[in-house]
Amino acid sequence: MNITQLEYFLAIAQTRKFSTAAEHVYVSQSCLSKQIKALEEELGVELFYRTSSGTSLTAAGETFLDFSRNTLRSHERVLARLAKYTAGAAIRVRIGALPLMSVYDLHAALADYQVDNMGVQIDFYERNQGEIISRLKMDRLDAAILRTDLLSEDEYDWFPIVTDEIVVICSTDHPLARRKRVTPIDLKDERFVVLDEQSAITSRFMSLCRESGFVPNITYTHQRHEPLVAAVSRGLGISILPKKLTQSRNPSGLSCVQFQDPIYTDVSLVVVHGKELGPYTEKLIDHFRKRYPVPSGASPDPTPADRG
Repeated sequence: MNITQLEYFLAIAQTRKFSTAAEHVYVSQSCLSKQIKALEEELGVELFYRTSSGTSLTAAGETFLDFSRNTLRSHERVLARLAKYTAGAAIRVRIGALPLMSVYDLHAALADYQVDNMGVQIDFYERNQGEIISRLKMDRLDAAILRTDLLSEDEYDWFPIVTDEIVVICSTDHPLARRKRVTPIDLKDERFVVLDEQSAITSRFMSLCRESGFVPNITYTHQRHEPLVAAVSRGLGISILPKKLTQSRNPSGLSCVQFQDPIYTDVSLVVVHGKELGPYTEKLIDHFRKRYPVPSGASPDPTPADRG
């Protein structure tokens, strides 16, 4: 048994699919499968139920899940402690982020922090929401820039950096483009191209659809918004995205339609609740607090009802 096998196991447990997990850990699906098979043979148990629609943990897998999380967490902690004994070791701050830093001009804020703390090495990790959260839980990140719409205040602490409005994105020749506002039920017969299932935006949209009594017809998903915007502009469907994510990509070919009851999403700087933070992580938090005393793009005094 080795650390890599535990990482592969957790990736499958999180995504529920061998193919998706392989993409997340950057190996072929056959390599991933061989490693998990070797792990199961060593343990003498099956860790996953495998079906055509995906995987789920067996009872043994559920037990092994706690062990894997605790082991990887301990591994990360001891590596961090040992690093200070390495000759010429740098002070590190490990930051995770969704692929939206450029859209919201957050790279500039991070660069300014680096200028003020030249002795700090920033390890920057850009992935989707689920992977970033998993790394936070495993102590593999010190802080993260995430959408906090669905995060638990019992598990995480955060403060908003950017507020954006979630809107319907369609091509300019789509019938919806003539509408000023829509309700979720107006969309029940549409085809959708959306962010993957780990996205907070997609999770909120799915909840809205269920509350309106229908299941959306999703024909395409992706971890990043750019391919979705391209698909929408070519008439392959409509999407649900934060408005600012569409403004850097061919805005002339797209229309943004608001929901009748506006929905907002926050991008925030997040840390694990109760975790002891290093001094330079504290400095990072203080830097962003001063840079964004009021979230960028915040609507004028949005009420809780307005914020969806």
